[in-house]
Amino acid sequence: MSAALSIIEDAASLQECPVHDQRKISPKENWSKQAIEVDSAGVWHIHGYDEARQVLRSEMVKQAGFHSEDVKRQAGNILKNQPILFLDGEEHHRMRRETNKFFTPAITDKKYRDFMHAFADDLINKLKQDKRGNLNDITMQMAMKVAAQVVGLTDSAVPGLNSRLVGLLNTSTNMKIGPGHKPNPLQMLWSQRSTLSFMFLDVKPSIRARRKKPQNDVISYLIARNYSDVEMLTECIVYGVAGMVTTREFICVALMHLMENPHLRKRMLVGSQEERYAILHEILRLEPIVGHLYRRTTETIEIQSAGQPVTIPAGTLVELNIFASNLDENVVGENSTAVCPERSYHSTQGKVGDAVLSFGDGTHRCPGSFIAIQESDIFLQKLLAIETLRIERPPELVYNTTVQGYEIHDLRVVID
Repeated sequence: MSAALSIIEDAASLQECPVHDQRKISPKENWSKQAIEVDSAGVWHIHGYDEARQVLRSEMVKQAGFHSEDVKRQAGNILKNQPILFLDGEEHHRMRRETNKFFTPAITDKKYRDFMHAFADDLINKLKQDKRGNLNDITMQMAMKVAAQVVGLTDSAVPGLNSRLVGLLNTSTNMKIGPGHKPNPLQMLWSQRSTLSFMFLDVKPSIRARRKKPQNDVISYLIARNYSDVEMLTECIVYGVAGMVTTREFICVALMHLMENPHLRKRMLVGSQEERYAILHEILRLEPIVGHLYRRTTETIEIQSAGQPVTIPAGTLVELNIFASNLDENVVGENSTAVCPERSYHSTQGKVGDAVLSFGDGTHRCPGSFIAIQESDIFLQKLLAIETLRIERPPELVYNTTVQGYEIHDLRVVID
């Protein structure tokens, strides 16, 4: 099973999976029934779970998403050390081995749980006083505070890290780069202003503090590896996008589901951690924040599809449709567009991850998955405990081309 559920306290918990489509932000497209398709440009599109996982776990593919190829081409002479998100091969393996200590379940629980509880209490108490709030802003504060602890952005010269980071992320995630895109001068100017503010008011003071007294965080690790200030800035931006924006979006979409499903809301309040995590993983399976991943083959690779070998040529751009792969009924079972924490998984590729492919797979699997789920669980438990909480109106959905997924804007909550 995706996660073993705790002993059920009431008979009403023994529900069958809903049969209707419960997606709220994921596109309700009828994905091709074919597991693999090749378009006229030679791009391979993977819709099947087993096929996507084999590509993600291959040692003969490299990162091609998040504008990585454009960034490497444009910044290759500036950055001696590429961000970990863009690395491949042995150098990437080494950095993942050395940085995993910041993200393990044991470290996440021991080092961050009390901090998460305390800060979530502050945010929820403020919401109770105000009686209303924009959940996008509140969850961004939560995600930013947690990620800043992990990365080491805790010594800003002046207050305002949250607003500076939001401004930086808004420009970096909306910037169109690469062949065929002419930069917008105003956007470039604003991006430079946001980057410089973040660099000199947040990153550099934190670097100085850790040169004097190293901590158990990412910046201290990068200093030990002799990264330049610009390279550390780049890593902080990458961790910001990965660790803050995605967690913020997930908390928002999870709340939308839980508010509309009283049974699941109750289980989030009274169930065991194992049961709560199963619910959150199932919502994330249905609503992956990053909907498409991209890889480029470095050599000819062979994968299995429906028991038959399929050869992907070297140099091929492969688009892995996570929206579709997470709904593959051969793996996740019937009614795949519904939230059903009790569902069982079956795959020819071995054990399926708790959120299927929502955290990716292979060498680039999201290292902060444990932090994201723990943080979401703690915050949502406190928020859902407010009995008179309601969502004021449906939010706005915007597609983010950098992370290839949907953003929830203006999700306002009210306490009656």
